[in-house]
Amino acid sequence: MLIELLKLDTQSDLPLYKQLTGQITELIKKHVIRPEYKLPGTRSLAEKLGIHRQTVVAAIDQLVIEGWLETQPGKGTYVAENLSSIPQSFTQEAMDLPKAPEIPIPTVLQRNLHLTTQKYHLDDGLPDPRLAPTAELMRAYKSCVSTGNLYSRFTYGDTKGQLHLRQELCEYLKETRGMNVSSDQIIITRGVTQALYLCINGFLKAGDKVAVGELNWESANANFMYHGMELIKVRVDEEGLDVTHLEQLCSEHDINMVYATPHHQYPTTVIMPASRRLKLIQLARTHQFYVFEDDYDYDFYYSAHPVMPVASADHGDFVLYAGSFTKAISPVFRVGYLVANTNQIDYLSRIRRMVDRQGDGILELAIAELLKLGIIQRHLKKSRRVYQERRDVFVKLLQDQLADHVNFESPKGGMSIWTEFNSDIDLKQLYQRALKRDLFITSGEQIQGKKINATRLGYASSTPQELEIGVGILKQLITQ
Repeated sequence: MLIELLKLDTQSDLPLYKQLTGQITELIKKHVIRPEYKLPGTRSLAEKLGIHRQTVVAAIDQLVIEGWLETQPGKGTYVAENLSSIPQSFTQEAMDLPKAPEIPIPTVLQRNLHLTTQKYHLDDGLPDPRLAPTAELMRAYKSCVSTGNLYSRFTYGDTKGQLHLRQELCEYLKETRGMNVSSDQIIITRGVTQALYLCINGFLKAGDKVAVGELNWESANANFMYHGMELIKVRVDEEGLDVTHLEQLCSEHDINMVYATPHHQYPTTVIMPASRRLKLIQLARTHQFYVFEDDYDYDFYYSAHPVMPVASADHGDFVLYAGSFTKAISPVFRVGYLVANTNQIDYLSRIRRMVDRQGDGILELAIAELLKLGIIQRHLKKSRRVYQERRDVFVKLLQDQLADHVNFESPKGGMSIWTEFNSDIDLKQLYQRALKRDLFITSGEQIQGKKINATRLGYASSTPQELEIGVGILKQLITQ
């Protein structure tokens, strides 16, 4: 009986032994062949089916391992006796079987994911991968996977990240940001987003109030709202987050955390002056709230010296400082870091272990080697010069070709220009039309807060020639 029910397709991409196991399993599920049914011998099955005996043996062995069949020495192979209690529902059509309910996606998670494949791009402010030290990184990566104690490198590591990278970061942060920290005060993350996620889970609870700029990064807002936080909006002006307004809000609300981007306010790119930074620390210590300092593109400043991070001052352990190599190298390399006190980092590393045992240890070691050799530092110095030149080219292009349609100020740092468009220009439509012309621009959806017809136009990832073409396309779309 069994042989007549089996139909093998020698032209199928599915291996014959898998076809055989699948069909026998289905026959058992549908009670066509029942418990204690004896299967023909493997030689007989192979001859009747016209296949190699080893193919049949492989299928039978697999079904025995999975518990569908059982062998009785000297007697043969049978459908497993314990399958007598197999649910009758298996005999119904698949469409009649109960299914898990469809999961409604919460509104806060219903965000568009824009994958950039266009030839030209005025993005949110990303680096140019053509400038990245990829050859040096690959050499360092290759060295890490082929030399030294490979067992220690390939086994489970410290949840806080590779010690070598944390030690190199201590020197790097001291030299570039004036931060004196130890390796135990750093946890390596897969970017700023993971660092923020850990801090939310570690230091906040549902119902807590988080102060954010009235214009803010969508991903940060979404992270807070998904975890049940209430967002308290703080005014943003030409000097970034308005700490005087924040002080007023502190008298009205019990603020638990402030999300801040003081080096280049997101999205407007303005730099928070030292007086406001000191006021922010004073408020944090007075009202005992955490400050999550997202320093997403600190390395790209175009003045002689950058303003030091809020975390470089004495803040009483209320500032949680996050940075990454996303902008320094490329977003594809998911390596970031969070700096806090030793107790806070130990706590967050234990939370991290619940969802992510550790990061990419080999990549972390490779980046540590580039820091040790000064390769990343030299790359950043070169990139700053290139990006400053591109900023100047882009500013002139916007002034010459789009002055009647946009309003902006030349940024003092970063990789994008905060650009306000005339009210008669529909940014979402402009975004869609630009895609058809092989140009990617951001539609402003990545920015949350008060309604404003503006977006960030990135210049760092494009050459001067590409910027000229991109602005030319924009001008045609706006004036048509």
